[in-house]
Amino acid sequence: MKQNNKIFIAASLANGASFSMILPLLAPLVRKLELSELQAGAMVSIGALLMACAAIYISKNQNKFSIYQLLSIGFIGMAITWGMFTGVLMYGLNVQISVMLLFSLLMLARASTGIFMAMPQIALQTYVMTSYEEEKLRSKTMSKFGALNSVGVVFGPFLTTILLAWGMLTPLWTAIAILTVISVVIVVMFDQQEKMDVSPKNSISTESASNFAKQEHVQQNKSTDADEVEAEEHNVSLKRSMAWLVLGFSLYLAIVTVNLTAGFYIQDHFKTSIVQGATYFSQCSLLVGISLVVMQVLISKKLKWSVYTLLWVGLVAMSVALWISVSTEHLRVFQLAYVLYGVSVACLIPAFTTGAAQTAPKHQQAKVASWCTATQALSFVVGPMMSTGLYQWHTSYPYYFLMLTMLALMVFFAFKQFSPEKTAELVR
Repeated sequence: MKQNNKIFIAASLANGASFSMILPLLAPLVRKLELSELQAGAMVSIGALLMACAAIYISKNQNKFSIYQLLSIGFIGMAITWGMFTGVLMYGLNVQISVMLLFSLLMLARASTGIFMAMPQIALQTYVMTSYEEEKLRSKTMSKFGALNSVGVVFGPFLTTILLAWGMLTPLWTAIAILTVISVVIVVMFDQQEKMDVSPKNSISTESASNFAKQEHVQQNKSTDADEVEAEEHNVSLKRSMAWLVLGFSLYLAIVTVNLTAGFYIQDHFKTSIVQGATYFSQCSLLVGISLVVMQVLISKKLKWSVYTLLWVGLVAMSVALWISVSTEHLRVFQLAYVLYGVSVACLIPAFTTGAAQTAPKHQQAKVASWCTATQALSFVVGPMMSTGLYQWHTSYPYYFLMLTMLALMVFFAFKQFSPEKTAELVR
């Protein structure tokens, strides 16, 4: 157990570092390849669509996959497919090819990456949700792993800023190397003995064999009723979780919108060059990472906040950050708003996952984890196309849309929390 816990720690760090190194480079590379913002959004959306499909498939076939399989296949697949994506980028930057051919190759490589991105997240969330039953303990544990992920998020942009001196693609190859190393660690060191220990004995006694024949007929008669009960339980759990899934969808919609449009916004609104834009956005990522680490450590170690406290702090912080981003004319003030983004995400992620988990029994936690991951993936399908479309219409429209979304969530959860009937339904 301790060895596997260390592997999850390393995986959280590696995942945060690798993806925080890749994100700041998307907008500059798109501009350098002379692609449009909408094409950039399409590349993110196609990967997220495959991620959602993978999460839904795992949800329907959760018994076919162990935590080890999800973790190892996920990281190995990401290392290979991100390598393919970076190889296509390198080819496009060095060889003169048509924009449509380049875009098609990038779409294909990015789609293949999405297949594997859901797996480590489902593995981690299932591990936490099946190991801890108390609400506050789950929140603290998710915050702990989130803080570790955020340490990687802090380190990644810092490393990207340094590596940009050796070329735009150097941070990407470094991120792929990190994913490769953690893949090897998982394959070599993950302890699967725990699963073997809980497996039932293969031998059946003579008495058990005689009883089995008697029980089989009864089980056949009850199978139809059991299926109906299971289907009803599934629908009830999904209905109870829906409010929190709406929150998660909106949260990740905000995350992907800010991450995808900010690189373009910095170049266009503050009149910076492509390389300067990459550097400034890396600094934004560094600030949000530091804020995430500090806030998640506080939540994990010091603060004893309920799900609703996390919810309200997160929604208010997100709203204020969006207002600052869209209203300021100073680049440094724009960057400082990312401190509030970090606070918001640190609060809303455990609120979302814990709120959804507490609406379902323990044996359905893997399914709830898959719903949460599918919700994230679906927001990454809708968000990029919507945000880049709004951005091409007007550079500030994505931020205004998110502000309206946060206001709607505040009204929605205020009604749910302070209405006695709705409160009982949510926290039951």
